[in-house]
Amino acid sequence: MEIGKKIHQFRKLSGISQEQLAEKLNVSRQTISKWETGATLPDIQSIVKFCNIFQVTLNDLLLDEKNTNHTDQITLQDLIQIHIRNRKMTLLLISGLLFIMASILSAIFIMVLHSVMLRLEYLFYRYITIGEYIYMPINYLSFSIPVILSFIIGISLCICYIIKNKKSKKD
Repeated sequence: MEIGKKIHQFRKLSGISQEQLAEKLNVSRQTISKWETGATLPDIQSIVKFCNIFQVTLNDLLLDEKNTNHTDQITLQDLIQIHIRNRKMTLLLISGLLFIMASILSAIFIMVLHSVMLRLEYLFYRYITIGEYIYMPINYLSFSIPVILSFIIGISLCICYIIKNKKSKKD
């Protein structure tokens, strides 16, 4: 793999922009772009700084993967796959927690609504003559079904996160 592609992958993996890397290496953003496209090569000082920033060895950056004899090391592609998987797992956990929070807030809203309706029913019963008062109950179960469904979805997403996280730790 070319040095430019490795620089690009390390930068993307760490989540920094060309401008941020250029600032750390004391070069221009265009210089970083030229390195990544392979138009130019970095000088030795920049390579050393780059290796220090990303905690990689000169061999990892400069040598082709074919020339290295380390078969049990994690490759850059492995790191990228781990990073992508971690992002998916985080999204799964966050969405599960959001569903749980939404269901809890909805349940609180229904309890408050129920309390208010009981008070209103009492007031109507007290201030309206009994002969003209018509009791019209509210079906709270119809309000509760979306709450229960969102809670079940949230719990199932969190369980999926826990199961996948345990599987990845075993591997």
